[in-house]
Amino acid sequence: MQHSKRQTKAVARRLLDLRRTVSERIGNCEARGISDCAWSTTDQTLKLLKVVPTGKGPQETCISPDGKRAYVSNRADISVTVIDLDKLAVASTITDPGMKNPDGCLVSADGTKLYIAAAGAATVFVFSTSDGHKLTEIKVGEEPRRLLFSPDGSRLYVSNGEERYVNVIDTKTNATVQKIRVGRDARPMIFSPDGKYLIIGNVSDDTVQFVKPGETEAEFVVGVPKSPQRLLAVPSKQALFAIGRVDNVLSILEFRPDNKEYGRTVTTIPVGRGPWGLGLSAAGDCIYVTNTTESTISIVDLRLMRTLFSIPTGKSPLGLAVR
Repeated sequence: MQHSKRQTKAVARRLLDLRRTVSERIGNCEARGISDCAWSTTDQTLKLLKVVPTGKGPQETCISPDGKRAYVSNRADISVTVIDLDKLAVASTITDPGMKNPDGCLVSADGTKLYIAAAGAATVFVFSTSDGHKLTEIKVGEEPRRLLFSPDGSRLYVSNGEERYVNVIDTKTNATVQKIRVGRDARPMIFSPDGKYLIIGNVSDDTVQFVKPGETEAEFVVGVPKSPQRLLAVPSKQALFAIGRVDNVLSILEFRPDNKEYGRTVTTIPVGRGPWGLGLSAAGDCIYVTNTTESTISIVDLRLMRTLFSIPTGKSPLGLAVR
């Protein structure tokens, strides 16, 4: 593809800008390995700081609200690795014999509770972050995959891969108070920045649905590129980003409030092969995408709306979180 001199200079300026980016830690898991990686963005490309050992088959990563701990679910194991992000070292390991195929994870806003979706046990496990002991188990649908808190923390949403509903759980009673009807293999969930919609990606239907809080049915559903594994809202761009895993793209959906085209796919950005994890830089000017098939991270520039470059990672990176 031919680029104008103006486009070339714009890309060069953005590469220089990235050199000045404030340092941050990015954790991504290796699907077939037993390690988690930490990266820094203090120079032109991401710099690998350290590889930290985990359990077998690390899958998803979440970070505590204070940014001091990362939790890595080991899907081929029955454990969660706790990583000290200041020391970049394993702090402890949380395990339970019933926690089969741990997947999505989430830490409560006060930092005291760790929630783990055990995909092989139809259960969400809740652990104390202070000492790792199990607080309770919450029964949900078959193959729970992702977790999300409501903005006020009063509800926990659980997407279930083998069900056609999302569990809505009261975080005080740990009881399911509602079930939201979804498409096939519902997985990623986010709230719109204004709190108007709970947005859910249906991986096997290639759709994204918009549900008003408190409702059990979608207000509307839109088609997206195949296999929307992750969703990310970027308010500064008034855009919703969705990974299209099969098509190797990051799709951009119209996100301006009260726009008649709200939710419509505007365009797509090519990324690496087999995109999976998705995260926004601390500065808010870049998106990071893990690509499992080619073992890279793509850096997507939000000013130019294009992939600037990709860097190699460990084998088959999956979950990603940014501190």
